[in-house]
Amino acid sequence: MDQYYNAPYIDPLYATAPVATPPVMEAYMPSYSTFPAPMPASSSAPMSGFPPPPPFMDMMHYPVGFEPTNRQLMDAILDLKSRLAGDENKEEQNKWLQLARDCFIEFLATGMFILAALSVPILGAAGTAAGIRTIGVSFGFGFTITILVAVASRFSGAHLNPAVTWGLFLAQRIGALRLLYIPCQMVGAITGAAILYGIVHDLDTTTYPEVPFLAVNRVMPGFSRGEALGYEIIFTCLLLTVVLAVTHGKAQFGRASMAPFHIGYAVFIAHMVMVPVDNCSINPARSFGPAVIANYWSDQWIFWVGPLTGATVAGLFNGVLWKLFHGKPVKPAKLLE
Repeated sequence: MDQYYNAPYIDPLYATAPVATPPVMEAYMPSYSTFPAPMPASSSAPMSGFPPPPPFMDMMHYPVGFEPTNRQLMDAILDLKSRLAGDENKEEQNKWLQLARDCFIEFLATGMFILAALSVPILGAAGTAAGIRTIGVSFGFGFTITILVAVASRFSGAHLNPAVTWGLFLAQRIGALRLLYIPCQMVGAITGAAILYGIVHDLDTTTYPEVPFLAVNRVMPGFSRGEALGYEIIFTCLLLTVVLAVTHGKAQFGRASMAPFHIGYAVFIAHMVMVPVDNCSINPARSFGPAVIANYWSDQWIFWVGPLTGATVAGLFNGVLWKLFHGKPVKPAKLLE
């Protein structure tokens, strides 16, 4: 090979004029001895004045190709576990903060419900809103519930009613800690009734004596306690059935949801029937708040036993229907759900 490349090159066209010998192949081949030697591991100065690129890291934060020792691998696993535990603790803390916020929303919304809805029969009784009778009171309660449910449902679910909270718990829609809504609803009802008393306590309510002061619930003349109790059970069961039906699956609350209107319709119908009977409770908080401020406790037990019994029937029956149509029991809610 060397002889071939080192021989004189003779052009066939100009055989008498030899030309220069082409360069040897080795002249074009780089010599490995010309490359700089790799820098020692102890040296930190870059070869070309630029810092070396960071090594590629794997999921365990080790350089690609690095073989960790057992000790390093265990440290990485423990570090990953601690990070996951920290995320779980933070999520748990956020759930407790959310529960506190939702309890406050229930307190606030229930107070607003008592203040707004009870103003309708009270102003009608005082003669300042002439013509407000059963249908007016029914519209007042129904529209008030519709608006408050539409606003508060995105936060706490907008129960506003201990019977609703109890029924949803029995239907396994909410966790046990959501029962804390009930004392918040009671305090909210008392607060709303107290504010209402401060506004209307000077009004003359003798124009319509059948409407007691602060529109407290009581069995009206011509009806027995048994009849009032039966109505409370039936229409609270109806209300809970509607709530359970329109707040499940694709019918969940949302901007375009019709659930607040369906719940408002149920409240409207209940009041149309029951206002002449006992002023219509279907809500222990609605009965308890005005009773505390007015110090009126006649027949108060009816407005606890009736709604809670109706809610119990609806909540338990919902589980039976679910198993009947789906072939499996209801998946129970978690503690903080």
